[in-house]
Amino acid sequence: MKEKIKETLKDIEKEENIKIIFAIESGSRAWGWASEDSDYDVRGVFIKEKTLFDHKEQINKIIGELDIELWSVEKFMRLFIKSNPSCWEWLSSDIIYEESSLRVRLKDIFESSFSKHDLKKHYVSMCRQNFEKYIRNIGDKANLKKYVYVLRSMACVNYIEDKEVPPPKNYKEIINFIPTFCKEFMEKIINDKKKSESLTGSRNKVVELCIIDIFDKEFEKDNHSFDIKRLEEIYKGVSQ
Repeated sequence: MKEKIKETLKDIEKEENIKIIFAIESGSRAWGWASEDSDYDVRGVFIKEKTLFDHKEQINKIIGELDIELWSVEKFMRLFIKSNPSCWEWLSSDIIYEESSLRVRLKDIFESSFSKHDLKKHYVSMCRQNFEKYIRNIGDKANLKKYVYVLRSMACVNYIEDKEVPPPKNYKEIINFIPTFCKEFMEKIINDKKKSESLTGSRNKVVELCIIDIFDKEFEKDNHSFDIKRLEEIYKGVSQ
């Protein structure tokens, strides 16, 4: 499958007249809870010569079981300096389809300079959005795998709070940072999910109270910021 993905990315480069700098796997396969019928969530960053009428910043393709999303390096860098979790998760993935020294350099910079406050707030926002959209207002039953995404975001927040570093990708390394009853609920869903992506069941109101509790949590501000001049130099080196 890795070779098929690499070939597909080469085809996209030709179709879109771009150069993919790096590409990785995100989502359930990178997080450690993929089922047999899970899609491949391919994410990457590209460069493209700008023209008067073409300022494309994002490319999305669904090709069979491949869910591909590519960002321009400009979009990636703008979100990077805001300590965006997607940037961190793309940089820290250990399933790599196209490698680049840029990914390695930016990963090191993110780890040393990210804002703990901003990254935690981003994960809280992801937690809230997934909860509101897929769980809170849909009746007595829910797609249980959505709890896994919500609880993972909550675990990431607690991990950053405790360790003061960005969270690991694999859920097994962060699951102990949520209450035991949430952990047990999450692990049961993951074990059931590995058999099939389709997983509907009764909502867990006790776990939901724990989730909701984090939405309005206040976090201490920090003074971390990125060296913009250094990032501009890196960008110029890539885009020229």
